[in-house]
Amino acid sequence: MKYKTIISISLYVFTFCAIPAYAATTEITTRQLNDRISILSNNDKKIQHQLINLQKDLVQQKHSYKTQIDAQKQSVEELTSKISSLNSDLTESINKQKQLSGSLKALDQDTAHKTEQLNRMISSRTIVLSIVLLFVLLLIGVIYLYARNRYKNSQQTLSSQVNKALNSVRLSEESVVKSDTQLADRLHEVLTQLKLPAVIEDVSNKQSKEPDHTLQFLLADEIHRMRKRLAALPEETKGLKPLSKSLERLESELTGQGYEIVDHTGTHFTENLSVKSRFIPSDDLEPGQSIISKVVTPQINFNGVMIRMADVEVSVG
Repeated sequence: MKYKTIISISLYVFTFCAIPAYAATTEITTRQLNDRISILSNNDKKIQHQLINLQKDLVQQKHSYKTQIDAQKQSVEELTSKISSLNSDLTESINKQKQLSGSLKALDQDTAHKTEQLNRMISSRTIVLSIVLLFVLLLIGVIYLYARNRYKNSQQTLSSQVNKALNSVRLSEESVVKSDTQLADRLHEVLTQLKLPAVIEDVSNKQSKEPDHTLQFLLADEIHRMRKRLAALPEETKGLKPLSKSLERLESELTGQGYEIVDHTGTHFTENLSVKSRFIPSDDLEPGQSIISKVVTPQINFNGVMIRMADVEVSVG
C-alpha cells in the first residue's frame, strides 16, 4: 500500500511538471488537455483516498504501538517491583547469613573449648580405667585359676564317683546274671526231677483229664524274662555265657517234654494272629504298618497245639 501511494504521487508530480514543458514545445488540443486533466483529477482522488487509508493505518498502528508500550511499561513496573522485592529478600538473606556466620563461629569456639575439656577428661579417665581394667583382668585370672583347680578336683571326684557307680552297676549286673544262672540251673534240676512223675501223671491224666501246665507256664515266663534281660545287658558283662547255656538247657528240657515258647517280638501283626493285643501309636512306623514291639507273656504250644495265648503290645503307624 505504501509503495503504491509513493508511485502515484510520483506520477502526479511528473505529469504536472511535464504538461507545461510539453505545451511549450508541442501544440496540444484542448480536448486532449481536458482528458489529461480528468485523468490527473482521478489520480488525485485515488491518491487522496490512499492517503486517507494510510492515515487510518497510521492511527491504528499508533494505537497498537501505544497499547504495546503501555503493556511493556506495566511489565517493566512489575519487574521493577519484583526486583525491589528480590533485593530486599537478598538483603535480608545476607543479614541472616552474617548472623548465622557469627553463630557458627561462636559454636566453633564453644565446640573447640568443650572438645579440649572432653579430651582432658577422657585422658584422665582412660588412665583410671586402664588401672581398673588391669586389676579386673588380674582378678579374673586368679578366679579362673581357682575355678580351674576346683573344676579339675570336682571332675576327678565326679569321675571317681561315676566309676564307682559303674562298678556298682556292673557288680549288680554280674550278681543278677549269676543269680539268673543259678536259678536256671535249679529250675532245670527241678524240671528234670519232675520229668518221670509228670510222664506218669500225664498217662493217668489222659485217662481222666487234661494235664496241668501251671509249672511249665511259670518256667516259660521265667525263661522269657531272663532272655530279655540277657539281651539288655552289655556284652562284656561276666557270666553271660553260662547264663545263656543254662537257658538253652532249660528250654531244651521243656522242648523235650513237648512244650514250645513262641516269641512274637518284631513280627508283623495281622488280624488272624491269635494274641491278646494292646495297640500303641508310633511315629517311627509308616501309616498302616503294625509291628509287635513287646511281648508281655509269650505264646506256649504243647505238642504243636497252642495252650496259652501271647499277651503283646502292637506299635501302629
